[in-house]
Amino acid sequence: MEIFTILRNIAFWFATLMLVKYFVFLILAPFYPLKENLRKLRLEKKRSSGSRAVYRPLVSVVVPAWNEEVGITKTIRSILNNTYRNVELIVVNDGSVDKTDALVRQFIERHKISGQRFRYFYKPNEGKGHALNAGIKQSRGDLIFTIDADSVVDKHAIKNMVQYFEDPEVWAAVGNVKVANNQTLIGFLQRLEYMFGFYFKRAHAVMNAEYIFGGANAAYRRTLFKEIGLFDTTNKTEDIEMSLRTRYFGKHCAYAEDAIVYTEGASSIEGLINQRLRWKKGRFDTFLKYRSLFFSRDSSHSTWLSFFVLPFSLLAELQLLFEPIALGLLATYSIVTGDYVSLALGSLFVMVIYLVNALFSHEGVKLRYILLFPFTWPLFYILVWIEYIALMKGIRMVIRGDDIAWQRWDRVGVGD
Repeated sequence: MEIFTILRNIAFWFATLMLVKYFVFLILAPFYPLKENLRKLRLEKKRSSGSRAVYRPLVSVVVPAWNEEVGITKTIRSILNNTYRNVELIVVNDGSVDKTDALVRQFIERHKISGQRFRYFYKPNEGKGHALNAGIKQSRGDLIFTIDADSVVDKHAIKNMVQYFEDPEVWAAVGNVKVANNQTLIGFLQRLEYMFGFYFKRAHAVMNAEYIFGGANAAYRRTLFKEIGLFDTTNKTEDIEMSLRTRYFGKHCAYAEDAIVYTEGASSIEGLINQRLRWKKGRFDTFLKYRSLFFSRDSSHSTWLSFFVLPFSLLAELQLLFEPIALGLLATYSIVTGDYVSLALGSLFVMVIYLVNALFSHEGVKLRYILLFPFTWPLFYILVWIEYIALMKGIRMVIRGDDIAWQRWDRVGVGD
C-alpha cells in the first residue's frame, strides 16, 4: 500500500497546483465585465469631451484557405453580411486542389461583388503563414481581422471587435470562438471545452495575460506588423507565435468576448489528435523561442503572464505526462482503501466550474450547464487521453526535429 500512498501524494501535489490556477481564474473571471465597462466609460468620456472622433476604420478581413470547398462560401457570406460595412474581404487560396477556387469565383460572379470590397488571390501552396502574409500585404485596412475558412462570423462580430481598438492602447485582440458541429460526441466535447476555455480568457484579460490569439478569430492593428513583422512562416502555429511575440514586445491586448465566430471542430478522434499535436508542437517551439518571457522582470512585460500564466501552462503539460496513469491509480487507491475524498473533491471542483459558467455566462444565466454536469464531466477524460497522445507525439517530434504540415480533416461544414 505504500506505493499507492506515494503515487497518490504525487497526484495530489499536481492536482493542488492546478486547483490553485483554476481557483485564481474562477475568482478573477467574473470581474471581466466590470473591467470592460470601465474601459468603455473611459472611452465614452473622451468621445463626449470631443477629444476623439467616431472610430470607423477600414477593416481588412483576411481568410487563408486550403481545400475548403465544404464551408468557404458560408464563411464569405457571413463576412459580407456583417453589420459593420467599412470592410474589405481578402481570400487567399493557398494552392487548393479541390473545388475551393471554382466555388469562390462562382460566388464572386453570381453576386457581382465589387473588387474593392472583395478580392481573391490564388497562390502556390506554401502554408497558412504564407497565405496570411500574402493577404496582409494586399490589404489596405487599419485593422487586420483573421478568420479561418471553416468558420462562420456572427453578424455583429466585426463591429464588436472594432470597438476594442477604439482604445489606442490595444494592439491586438482575440475574439470568442464557439464550436458549431456538436452532433457527434467529439464535437459536443469540444463545444464544452471551448466554452470553458474562452470563459477563462476573461481571467487572462483581467490579468493582462492573454497570450493566444487563435487564427479563427483575431484582429491586429496594421502598425503592429510594421513594428514587429509579419507571421512567422517557419512556425506551424503562426497565431501562437505572433501572440507571444506581441506580448514579448510589450504590446497590450484584449479579449473581445462579444466578437463571436463559430468554427468547425475536429470530427474524429484522429483529427482531434492531429489538431492538438499541431498546437502542442507550436507551443513548444514558441515557448523555446520566447523563453526569456518566463519570470521576466522587464517592466514592459505582464507580471501575471511571466510569473503565473506561462509557468502554469508548462506545468500543465508536465502534469499531463502523469495524469492518465495517476487517474487510474487514484481510482484504484480509492476502491482498495475506501477513501473517496480525493475523487469527491475533484468532482466538486469541476461542478463549481460548471456553476460559475452557468451564472456568469456572457449570454446570461445558463442553468442548463448545471444539468449537464453529471453526464458530461467524466467524458472530459476522453480529452485527457487525446491531449496525452498529442503531447507524447509532440515531444517525439521535438526530439527528432520533425515538423508538421498545414493540417485538415474531413469537413462537414458549419450549419446556418
